[in-house]
Amino acid sequence: MTFFSLVFFSGLALLSCVGTKLYINYARQEAILDIPNERSSHTLPTPRGGGVIFVALFLAVILLCPFIFPREASLWLALSGGGLAVAAVGWSDDRKTLPAWKRLGVHSIAVLWALYHLGGMLSLSLGFATLPLGYIGHVLAFIGGVWMVNLYNFMDGIDGLAAGEAVLAASTGAFLTKGTPVSFALFALAASVLGFLIWNWSPAKVFMGDAGSGFLGFTFFCFALYTENTNTVPLLTWAVLVSVFAVDATLTLIMRARRRKRLSEAHRDHLYQQFIKAGFRHSSVTIIALLLGFCASLAAFFFSHYIFLLFATIYGLLGVLWLQLYRRFSSITSKEAGKES
Repeated sequence: MTFFSLVFFSGLALLSCVGTKLYINYARQEAILDIPNERSSHTLPTPRGGGVIFVALFLAVILLCPFIFPREASLWLALSGGGLAVAAVGWSDDRKTLPAWKRLGVHSIAVLWALYHLGGMLSLSLGFATLPLGYIGHVLAFIGGVWMVNLYNFMDGIDGLAAGEAVLAASTGAFLTKGTPVSFALFALAASVLGFLIWNWSPAKVFMGDAGSGFLGFTFFCFALYTENTNTVPLLTWAVLVSVFAVDATLTLIMRARRRKRLSEAHRDHLYQQFIKAGFRHSSVTIIALLLGFCASLAAFFFSHYIFLLFATIYGLLGVLWLQLYRRFSSITSKEAGKES
């Protein structure tokens, strides 16, 4: 990293930090607060929607990128157009709760926008070979993109978790794409979120809200699809980088579906929320999740040629770990309920 780059990204992080502090003051004045309820993991009214600061800073960088890196215009168009739509509907939801179908509709349009500009997904790199998908790949990419936007939103439930994961994944992606315009954009994303993370760390002074979480999910989807289609970094590598989030969000959704619970209803069923209910501190749970994510990132960095095997192994191990811990927490909850009755 050059001296200019270091100064630029440090300045971006500083702007994000200062901007987030100013937003906290504004949100308190305008009563843009997350009020605790029975499904919350926090106990005090906290400003929400702070993600608009790092979204605005990152999009400002992306709008400059076509003048610096014109060959990657398709990526900048996908990120700016779709990202702005996802952040806007998220911000509206942070201000005044929107119906789930409206949010999902905008997410779907944003993902279609990205697929159009990035060329869809006609094949998938397995590391040792390329799997042709044909048009079914476009369908799978659409489903995956919409899910990515929402799973990141689902995992933004405790202090520092979603922002910390974003900094980790973006930084790892930047090193994996070192020397390319994509690396520059990813470092810009990491720096923008890092400034916010300072205020979001436990005890959080601000939450990113749907404006930030949905935007991060969409952004990682765009980077994953672009690097897959340009043979830079396999999409499965990105799946490994966000594996901790993907496993918890996906298995929780499946578990709720099996129990015939409303999938769009707010809840505290995620494994990371089970830890909080069991008495663990926010910072402890976040550090555990980030350490697992860091291990996955290291594996992705050193074993990229065996990405399919690595993907299957990590998701298998995390899936087994999730099931074991979830069953343990469920049994503890059942025993406590039995004692109370």
